[in-house]
Amino acid sequence: MMNRIGLLVVALLVTACSGETGKQPVTIEQASTPVTWNKATELGQPRAMAVANEHLLVIGEEGALSINGHKQHGGNFEGLDVRTGSDGTLQLATVDTASNQLVWFQWREGELHEQQRLPAPDYAINGFCLYRDAQSLLSVFLLDERGGADQWLLTERRPRPVRHLVMPPDAEYCSVNDNTGSLYVSEEAVGLWRYQADPERDPQRELVDTLVPRGEIAASAKGVAVIPGGVALLDPDARQLSLYRTGGGARHYPVPDLEEPERLAVQVKNEQLTVWVLDDGEKGVRRMSVPWDASDDTLPVIPYVLPVVETGAVARFGDAADDPEIWVNASNPAASRILGTDKKAGLYVYDLAGHTIQFLPVGRLNNVDIRYGLRVNDELVDLAVATNRDHNSLHLFLINRDSGEVSEAGEIATGLEEIYGLCLYRDDQGLYAFPNGKSGIIEQWLLTPTAMAITGKRVRTLTVDSQPEGCVADDEHQRLFVGEEDKAVWVFHAGADQPLTAEQVIAKGENLEADIEGLSLYRRGDQEYLVISSQGNNSYVLVDARPPYTYRGRFRIGMDPDAGIDGASETDGLAVTSADLGGVFSSGVLVVQDGRNRLPDAPQNFKLVPWQRIDATLGLSESR
Repeated sequence: MMNRIGLLVVALLVTACSGETGKQPVTIEQASTPVTWNKATELGQPRAMAVANEHLLVIGEEGALSINGHKQHGGNFEGLDVRTGSDGTLQLATVDTASNQLVWFQWREGELHEQQRLPAPDYAINGFCLYRDAQSLLSVFLLDERGGADQWLLTERRPRPVRHLVMPPDAEYCSVNDNTGSLYVSEEAVGLWRYQADPERDPQRELVDTLVPRGEIAASAKGVAVIPGGVALLDPDARQLSLYRTGGGARHYPVPDLEEPERLAVQVKNEQLTVWVLDDGEKGVRRMSVPWDASDDTLPVIPYVLPVVETGAVARFGDAADDPEIWVNASNPAASRILGTDKKAGLYVYDLAGHTIQFLPVGRLNNVDIRYGLRVNDELVDLAVATNRDHNSLHLFLINRDSGEVSEAGEIATGLEEIYGLCLYRDDQGLYAFPNGKSGIIEQWLLTPTAMAITGKRVRTLTVDSQPEGCVADDEHQRLFVGEEDKAVWVFHAGADQPLTAEQVIAKGENLEADIEGLSLYRRGDQEYLVISSQGNNSYVLVDARPPYTYRGRFRIGMDPDAGIDGASETDGLAVTSADLGGVFSSGVLVVQDGRNRLPDAPQNFKLVPWQRIDATLGLSESR
């Protein structure tokens, strides 16, 4: 038997070869007591079965669907997965092999209704499994025998493609733990894999267990079923059932009297786990029960708010879109603009409906910020400044105060190595830019308009111990907030003649996970908040923007299937304004970069969330 360290080495070797990252697999322990298997003669020779909320669902030998012994729908169905609603309604899925379509049924009060049929893919559906996410949205993974899986969102209106995942060829069996968002997939000749079911998380996979001699699976990996606190796996060639604990530990049980035990059904009740094993030969079904601690794998509950607009995508896939800023049109707020950097190509300009108005192909821009009312060449304009990673410079742009048109206005070389983040600041001494570099250096530059151009002079240098990026300046209170990605948010005196010391605002921990990315300020009346991108867990954190910087809550940006807009995740930059931009943005808007643009897969873009939704979700106005 391999120990925990041995399995870790195996995981690292296998995942290194596959290009995936792996976590430490479970420690295997043999079952200490034998179990009794009983023949479930009443079930005959079903193709698939499931138990949900005391209801028995069966795809019979002839391919018809029955519930609690009553035939509900004839057909040539294969496979079965089910979810139970809070009202007892069953959402179930199967595949019509005649049409190669996933069929979604709803069973309520003894009646079965066909909700939808997904379009038949150009491949034979090899397997499938359902997933209900933290928003209670239902989706399905379709396994392609050639390798890969398509995730579809199941909604009342119509199914929507979410994304495509790379999977092992010939994968047939999968199952999802809704609480943890873990998608388990068996690869017959390799072992059991765990993926992220949530499309807003990295599509990496982890090896749970593999075949001997490197793991504890005796011969093959096939049937998979999630159970509370773990997952069950069938090895048909060795006629063995393995029960894996999520937190570590597993037990093996021999499965007697079957030819090809390939499919599973499970139920946990009164701390007893019952497992049904379906034979792919002609030996029917065997059933056994063992004690099982049914503790859930629940994660912290973070509320969701929904976006109402998404911008057009940048031109290229990969890590491209980075940081937005909002330009408010003082004379016509509804005609305001969003400036979004593309760190592969340049600067996008969007309207509030998300349409691309301009694109300036000026190079690899990272962060951008705006200040208003600057006189250049005897003309009153607004100024946007971005960090240009091609030249380690401050790239200047002028914004026409009437039309919102953006034009280049030159660059200022900084001398910084690997320039990164940036924010602007203004006081009675002048207008300043704070560019930072990956080394932890933050420079303060005085920007001075002349008759022909804008010049810059470095006046001060600040530092943090490691890489910063996101920053925002509070002009009114002369504060500079800086995010040190792996540690904390700090606040400095922003004035050029002030001390260089910093105070900690919030550190990574229970409410904030690294990387700490975009920062922005919301100010309306007595509400003054610092908004922070907690990239490590795809959330957004609010703290008071004044000492003692009280924590006010956090939220995620979820998917709106009716609008066809996916959620936001892995956010780099963000921007917020409290200006009344009209309509749903009457209390302002939060704009965030979306690191994974789904529904369907597309290059990155930016999502717009009305502030009033954030206020209502976190109860901000009620707490004042």
